[in-house]
Amino acid sequence: MIAPTQPSQSRSGTKSTSLFRTADGKNYAFVFTMVTLLFLLWGVCNGMIDILNKHFQDSLQINKMQSAFVQFANYMGYFFMAIPSGILARRYGYKGAILIGLFLVALGAFWFIPATHIGTYWSFLLGLFILATGLTCLETVANPYATLLGPPESGTVRINFAQSGNGVGWMIGPVLGGMFVLSSTGVANTSNADLYKPYLIIGIIVTLLFLAFLVSNVPDLQNIEETKVAGPVTAATAVKPLFKRWHFILAIAAQFFYVAAQTGVFSYFVNYISSDTPVLTQSGAKTFSGLGRGLDVILPGPPCGMTYPAAMLSAGDITDVSAFVAKLQNDSDAKTRPVSDYLWSQFSTNQMFLAAPSFVALAGQINAPYADKVSAADLDADIIQKKKDILVQGLNQVFQSSAFFADQRFAGVVLPDNARQLIGQNPNGEQLIRLNRGLFESVYPADQIKRSPYLQAAVYRITDQGAGRLLSFGAFGLFLLGRFTGSFALRRFKAHLMLALYGVLSLISMVLVMAPLGWISVGGLFASFFFMSIMYPTIFSLGIHGLGEQTKRASSFIVMAIVGGAIMPLFMGWLADQWGMRFGFFMPLLCFAIIALYGLSWKVLEAHDSKVA
Repeated sequence: MIAPTQPSQSRSGTKSTSLFRTADGKNYAFVFTMVTLLFLLWGVCNGMIDILNKHFQDSLQINKMQSAFVQFANYMGYFFMAIPSGILARRYGYKGAILIGLFLVALGAFWFIPATHIGTYWSFLLGLFILATGLTCLETVANPYATLLGPPESGTVRINFAQSGNGVGWMIGPVLGGMFVLSSTGVANTSNADLYKPYLIIGIIVTLLFLAFLVSNVPDLQNIEETKVAGPVTAATAVKPLFKRWHFILAIAAQFFYVAAQTGVFSYFVNYISSDTPVLTQSGAKTFSGLGRGLDVILPGPPCGMTYPAAMLSAGDITDVSAFVAKLQNDSDAKTRPVSDYLWSQFSTNQMFLAAPSFVALAGQINAPYADKVSAADLDADIIQKKKDILVQGLNQVFQSSAFFADQRFAGVVLPDNARQLIGQNPNGEQLIRLNRGLFESVYPADQIKRSPYLQAAVYRITDQGAGRLLSFGAFGLFLLGRFTGSFALRRFKAHLMLALYGVLSLISMVLVMAPLGWISVGGLFASFFFMSIMYPTIFSLGIHGLGEQTKRASSFIVMAIVGGAIMPLFMGWLADQWGMRFGFFMPLLCFAIIALYGLSWKVLEAHDSKVA
């Protein structure tokens, strides 16, 4: 067994500046690098989860609150495995617990292969749950272990450096997952056929990492009571019961609300960008598209479409599917019949499906998660959504074609002025889509087709895959930058005061997100990622400060607080379903207020815990 780590000092008696060399001369830089790979791993896995909410909303036709069961399955895995992980770490040491964790991560990742064939919501959630139990083992071990791989006084700095690897993983995750499941056009991806692919990649990498740890020398270090700010450690303090230490107890609460806030902000980022970001002008769209082309050069996979014309049709624009299909199939108005006949002919392979009235007539023709449904009404809702998806895809293809407008076909239709102007300009690209959308709306009534507000000028929206890349390289880039800068700032400023400051700034960011301030609100959303960056490792480090031999057990309880990420996003999703995505960010606003209070009160709490009971 390796001796307990002691404060590292040079031969002159001054403290060493090395982050990884202890008083006995041992250097743990290589082991620290290996552990940082674990932080990178769970960053990738968690980053991939953050795109699944929007994807499952589209592919399984569920609302925002229901999509939060993705986070529920993930963090319940953390909750149920947190205490067993601590037991495993005490029994088998750090290396043994790491190997068990990697095995479970690989098992959960490979489960997505059969889950894709099963195709139900529960099968995907089960894979996320298994994977999360493995990540729990890794996190329970890696967080305290990182604080031990060098002088105790630099433990907080070390854990923040290690968590920077986690930040890199968060950047990779949405790109890896989004490449296979997010749409790069204005039409949502409603298929889960490729969902197993990113998890297959994860499973292979984790298997290789398991073998690397198996053959590496990973020492099992022990902690001792650190010197406390209130004075020297006494024997009475060293044996003070864990649950009489308020700086630890309230760290559990602070971590619960931090993970709740982080999970909510991360999970609904793509929803917010898709629904609440202001439309882009043509120059703005060119900027975003240029960014996408630049990323395409360095990233594998097909090119990513960052924007799409706002005039394109979406599923929500078809307000009465039955009436619209009936008009397409048998238009009683002689003036508009030529247009309907032409459009109906574009759906030759799906006409029987579109014309069928209910689930009873289509029981075997739709790929829907039946096992998760409870009534014929739910199944009919799936049919309606599937019809919308087919109509939207087909009509958007028509809108991009110059064949839609013909003088004879629209002879009996009164054309809007802007359509007449565009016809004379021989439009293409975005202009052609606007023209055809305007012609389309001149034929079908508003109670069947919603009127687009984007027909007067060229404006664009960000695609789901574009939002995923903004999450990776914009938001998570700021998160990583915050980790790096925070690591240096924590060497100069008190950790609890930094936590309080960043908590207040995160709260202000949420106020901006909720306010209808256009791009300022979007800026607030991005800024929150920077200010959240140091919170998890700092709360963790403050919570286990001075716990000595109780560190592993205490770590399990703090990791267990991750259950906040399972519970609170459901509430955030409910708020978003009721009052809009913008208002959903009221949940993380409350959480950041609680975190700021913990940071402000930590000094008093820790001083109280240093006293003999």
